[in-house]
Amino acid sequence: MRVLTKSRRVGALIVGLSWCLGAPGLTVAQTLQQGSAPQGSAPPEPLSWHGDPKAPDISGVWVRVDTPAGSGSKEGWAPWAPPLKGAFAQTWKKRVADAAAGTRTDDPVRGCQPPGMPRFITGSNGPMLIMQTPGRVMLYRDGMPVRRVWLTPDALPAAKDIESFSNGNAIGKYEGADLVTQIVGIKDQPIDGTGVPHSDDLKIAERFHRVDATTLTVKVTLTDATAYSRPMTSTVTYRLSDDRNWEPHEFLCTPVTNYSPDKYVH
Repeated sequence: MRVLTKSRRVGALIVGLSWCLGAPGLTVAQTLQQGSAPQGSAPPEPLSWHGDPKAPDISGVWVRVDTPAGSGSKEGWAPWAPPLKGAFAQTWKKRVADAAAGTRTDDPVRGCQPPGMPRFITGSNGPMLIMQTPGRVMLYRDGMPVRRVWLTPDALPAAKDIESFSNGNAIGKYEGADLVTQIVGIKDQPIDGTGVPHSDDLKIAERFHRVDATTLTVKVTLTDATAYSRPMTSTVTYRLSDDRNWEPHEFLCTPVTNYSPDKYVH
């Protein structure tokens, strides 16, 4: 029986490791010095969410930082009070009174449901990931359905002809350095923490504008001739997060009874 001496065992180990690493002529010491990377290989490229070289870059992980000024709304809506019509005005007044009395139960956030649009943009804290690919822009947040904006020249169908979702149905296009979107088919949920309602005719327009390397503004306009006497707008500001590797996480939620919408927005 052949027995390997200590020196032979070490030599066999080196040969075996070199073969396993796919570099027959490379010693273990050379491999370790190179950080297990083949000679001549380029360093890894920085992580990027900008996968559409033809599009202006609004990608990245963004965190809302401002409290919009000049409005009584914590989510920046103007005009304020909201220009609601008839029964929609009565619905909102009741929700405000119920919230003051601690008896309001119709806010989806309170029941662990996604806040939907436009609160995805105007009424939520925490990171927001924007990913750009040819033909589509996707937006992610913890605990919320992903938003998909389809980049298409086709017009949106009428709201009555499409299914409603909390984030609606969105199309978009690039105008210069901006992403401009249109959204219809938004589920019947309040547009803010105070409970401002809308009708099935609600249309949402967004304009994403990258002011500089670390600043993004989003202007949101609501048009609803059935519920509002005139459009409502809010412009919010986001800063690029220091955590470039952030990704959406699993989200666990317990419905609350002492609900305060203020903790969801600045």
